[in-house]
Amino acid sequence: LATPPKRMRTIAVTSGKGGVGKSNVAVNVALELAALGQRVSLLDADLALANADVLLGLNPQYHLGHVLQGQRSLQEVIIEINDRLWLIPGGSGVEELANLSRQQHTRLITDLQAFESQADCMIIDTAAGIAGNVTGVLRAADEVIVVTTPDPTSLVDSYAMIKVVHQQAPTKPIWIVVNNVIGVGDADRIFSQLQLAATRFLDRRLKHLGTIPRDSELIEAVREQVPVVQYAPATPASRALRLIAKQLDQPVTESPLPSGRRSFWSTLVSSKGVGSH
Repeated sequence: LATPPKRMRTIAVTSGKGGVGKSNVAVNVALELAALGQRVSLLDADLALANADVLLGLNPQYHLGHVLQGQRSLQEVIIEINDRLWLIPGGSGVEELANLSRQQHTRLITDLQAFESQADCMIIDTAAGIAGNVTGVLRAADEVIVVTTPDPTSLVDSYAMIKVVHQQAPTKPIWIVVNNVIGVGDADRIFSQLQLAATRFLDRRLKHLGTIPRDSELIEAVREQVPVVQYAPATPASRALRLIAKQLDQPVTESPLPSGRRSFWSTLVSSKGVGSH
């Protein structure tokens, strides 16, 4: 009997507000997962501020939007970062998924699923906030990482994001990463506050995935357009990002991926009501 193709694990990295370092987490964790031996695709689904490419020092000519318009094939758009990591520049493409004809929809899903079968895991850098195009991506992903900082407004917006994910997918694992931490107990305090609110109002357990200290090397790395794990591998931020990747690299025991579930792309497109016109 032929074994069915292994379904790729999809992890959306999101935040309640911009400027909390979400794209840095997505790019560096994708690199570290690839270094741990996983085959990783990185989807830049942040349409307004697509900046995964900038953090990688790239300037892609084409993105998913060009594929949807029939101007480029998916293979022409995907950028190989190394032999275990590929970048899919989203551009306006993720938004345009909502307006595909049935024929475009079928062709694209076939292409994306063929590519998907080569990867173990896809890290999705979403836009910040709870707009419709973001929640569609979060609904389709297997797991969600919410990046927050000790800033009070970030905390409030993070809880709003957790609430939206919970309302749409009550069983989806939600991980919390606290970025830009200065004080020793800051991260635990922030996580406790989020967990307290989630328990009280949503009856929901969160998971503390990691803490990234404020680190001047990280700011330098962004300026140089080199991911910090490559720019300064021994710096505290890089060590923290490596630990996050190691934790994600553990086998998923608590909630195994449902075997009958559709792929990320099929779920994403159907959540937008695509292909019905």
